[in-house]
Parts: sequence; structure tokens; C-alpha cells
Amino acid sequence: MHPAPRPMSPGDGPARRVLDEVRWSFTAPRHWLEGVGANVLLSVLYLVYSPLAHPHRQFGWVVLVGTYFATFILADVTTTNVLGLDAARVRASLTRGVSLRAILLTKNLALLIIVGLPTLGLTAILGHSMHPRLFAGTLFAVTLPLLCWLGVGNILSVLLAVETRTLVRRWHERRSWTTVLWIAHLALPYGLYYLVAPIDGTQHDPLLRLLPHIDRNLRFIWNAGVGLLVWIVGTAIALAIFRRRGLRIY
Repeated sequence: MHPAPRPMSPGDGPARRVLDEVRWSFTAPRHWLEGVGANVLLSVLYLVYSPLAHPHRQFGWVVLVGTYFATFILADVTTTNVLGLDAARVRASLTRGVSLRAILLTKNLALLIIVGLPTLGLTAILGHSMHPRLFAGTLFAVTLPLLCWLGVGNILSVLLAVETRTLVRRWHERRSWTTVLWIAHLALPYGLYYLVAPIDGTQHDPLLRLLPHIDRNLRFIWNAGVGLLVWIVGTAIALAIFRRRGLRIY
């Protein structure tokens, strides 16, 4: 038996909550890290099976690699089920008076530290090794999928918070409605990923067609802004859903 995780407290500052969240993520049973690790392995295996198409420009290749890993690794329940993976701790935190906004923000920042920073670091190293001027542009470009996925994940986390249970218990409950929800919450992130970023080895710049004449560096800054906007809107929608129906953990 693992000790019960310490719930968040209204008296904790934002930095304390984020540090505790990162520490909890690396504490057994490490449900978040299991999903991240599994997707890192899947992304590498798929990259070996189907190499990415190499754009004509080195800048595009660096962005493509960073975006590929950012979106693939985050296409997991670690992003879309942040409230169900540690359901007991979330319930206790809400009971203590911690707002859902604070919980989501804490978990989002912890994910950015655990997944986002290594991804951005890899992208920055690749960009700087090819050309020092690529450093800033690559970071802005890869920030877009990171923030977008967190925003969408917050909505799905409130709509479909599925509690972690053993496979034996899932088997015994296989005829119940919760089994359908469990399968759906596992498959949904990958389905969304395929729709917004198909695994076809091509680079997708959502502003390229809308703003074809804008300066390249400015376009990447706009991309980061769009990602931030998606995260803000997604979080606002998640909070509105919570105010309307509360948090249902299945």
C-alpha cells in the first residue's frame, strides 16, 4: 500500500503547490510518468517505422521534430485526465477549499515542467546546433501544440475524469457503463491527435495559410500567442462546465 498523497491546501502558495505536484508525480505509483514514458517509447518506435519527411529548410525540420514529440507525448491521459489520475487527492483538495482553477493551473504547470521543458530543451539544442538564429523561432513554434493540448486537456479532464483502477477490477466491471467511459478516455486523446496533427510526417503551421505574407519570426510569435489563447479559452470552458455540473469522477 502506498501512503495517501498530500492534498493541496488553500494556504499553499502557487510555487509550493507546483513543487508538491512535481514531487507527487515522481512518487509511486507514478501514473502520470507511466503515460509519459509509454508515449515517449511509442513516439520513438513510430519514428523508426515511419521517418518524418525532411523539409527543404533546416528550420522546418527542427520545428517538425519538436512539434512531433510535443504532440505525440501529450496525446495521453496524462493531459486529458488530470483530475482522474489522482481522484482521491483532487476530491480532498476541493473539500479543503482549493478552487478547481488552482488545481488545473497547478497540474498544467507541473506537466509543462515534466514534459514541456525537456521537449523545448531538445528543440532548442537542435535549432542552435544548426543555426543560432533558429533558437527563439523554434521555441515559439513548439509552444503552440504544448499550450493547445493543455487547453483541450482541461476541458476533457472535467468532462471525462476517470479514476485509476486495477485491471482486475476493470475486468469485474466490464459490463458496466464505467468500462465504456474508461475505454473512451484512453482512446479519445489519440483520436483528437490524429484529427489535429495526423502522423503523416509533414509540418503543420496553422497560420501559414492565414498569414502567408507575414514575417516568419513574427508568425512563430503569433503561434505562441494562439497557443496561449487556446489554453485560456479551454480552461475557461472547463471551469464553466464545473460550475454547471460539478466534477463527476467515474
